[in-house]
Amino acid sequence: MSRPAALAPLDRLSARLGADPEQVQAAGGNTSLKEDGILWVKASGLWLADALARDVFVPVRLGQVLDAVAADATDPVGPAVVADRNPAGLRPSIETTLHALLPHRVVVHTHSVRTIALAIREDARERVAERLDGLAWTFVPYRKPGLPLTRAVAEALGGGPADVLVLGNHGLVVGGGSVDAVERLLAEVERRLEAPVQLAPPVDAAALAAAAMRLGLRPVVHPRAMGLAGDPLRVARATAGSLYPDHVIFLGPAAATPESAAAGHPGKLVIVGGAGLLLPEAANRSADELALCLALVLERVPPDAALARLTAAEEAELLDWDAEKYRQQLAR
Repeated sequence: MSRPAALAPLDRLSARLGADPEQVQAAGGNTSLKEDGILWVKASGLWLADALARDVFVPVRLGQVLDAVAADATDPVGPAVVADRNPAGLRPSIETTLHALLPHRVVVHTHSVRTIALAIREDARERVAERLDGLAWTFVPYRKPGLPLTRAVAEALGGGPADVLVLGNHGLVVGGGSVDAVERLLAEVERRLEAPVQLAPPVDAAALAAAAMRLGLRPVVHPRAMGLAGDPLRVARATAGSLYPDHVIFLGPAAATPESAAAGHPGKLVIVGGAGLLLPEAANRSADELALCLALVLERVPPDAALARLTAAEEAELLDWDAEKYRQQLAR
């Protein structure tokens, strides 16, 4: 089986999305193409940003995945991988069943900060409806990524087909007949979901350096992420609970303050109010990308918005999950 020529434009779109922190962070997000009964889907743990430097797609037999999902198989994806076209032994994306379920030839799933800034609101469905009127879209309440989310999407699509899915407390999915069509639709959705960016007051770099030394931590690498610490409301929102899955997976539950970190809070991200953001010295690039994501999301959420958060049980599901332990291992 040769690699289909149609993957080349998807490589290019994947790399562009992966290089844009407002669309994809770290190994998050995934893209796919259906061709001649094969679903070519991004490998778990790889970065879309690398799509032009290496082959990030794994071939999976589409019909076999769908039959296994219908049969409620424990692992509907692993046995369907075309092993002789996957010499590195990579796992398909956690969201492979979702890509298989959707009828579109090309599917793109991002963790768009514009989408998340709306999807974390208690009134997310209503706010999105105002923006996406006229498009074929649907809202899907939060479910654990993977097969539970796929089943929730299938239930949501019972009300009619959709080219755009807004995933509560998670992100965005767009599908279409070609890479160009999906790219155009994604741009239109992003335009409609944009919100004013509330830039935060400046922070105290000297105070952050002192806190880093005292706590044995290091500053995050992205200057823009530091602005989160300059706004007391954003600090309160970030430390009150987890807002979306990849934060939990790469940074642990919610964010900590120096005081809660000293008391044993398990979150890796520590917010020093008025000063900036800190991470453990050993934190990898993925942690820095997710710290930036949190800042980009919260700077788009208006002060009067009420936020919906993941429950402690939902956090635990993500933290004690073999598929995500694998993705973390690749990140390291």
